[in-house]
Amino acid sequence: MTKPNNTTESATIGVLQKINAALSWSEWTFIGGAMAFMSLLLFVNVILRYVLLQPIAWAEEVALYLVVWVVFIGGSVAVRTRGHIAIDLLPLILPPSARRWLAVAVQVVTISFLAAFFWYSLQHTLRVRSIDQLTPILQAPMWLTYLAMPVGTFLMGLRTLQVLMKTLDHEAPNEVVMDLKD
Repeated sequence: MTKPNNTTESATIGVLQKINAALSWSEWTFIGGAMAFMSLLLFVNVILRYVLLQPIAWAEEVALYLVVWVVFIGGSVAVRTRGHIAIDLLPLILPPSARRWLAVAVQVVTISFLAAFFWYSLQHTLRVRSIDQLTPILQAPMWLTYLAMPVGTFLMGLRTLQVLMKTLDHEAPNEVVMDLKD
């Protein structure tokens, strides 16, 4: 990674690192909290259903919609930590310089896909909001569930852009992992 040339650039990098750390913490906190809440809610619901014969009517609906959010926010974490499934046969047989440019090409294609997905998912979310669709049991706005798609896709695009910047900054593509320390 190149060293900053001046104090302004150094301050900007410091701010970006703090934003990255805060975003990473927010992602992990949301995912952990949602998973803990879903686990507890479904455990209590099973006990209530089979022991007291009085299940919580909305428990499965809430758990289902939280899973959607966890998947899309988790996709961002997977991009940041390079946790998505990848086929690495071609990079293994290429020389290091070609490996880097292949990684750049893959990241550019990924950003393009995510931009298109973001646009269409946002349009769909706005369409669902405009017709005032509600969830079956809670009667909550359905667009809140669909909002997971553009939010998660935006975060995945941001994380892919971060990986692209690190790759362009001459780091080995297989070693680009952005942890809370980055």
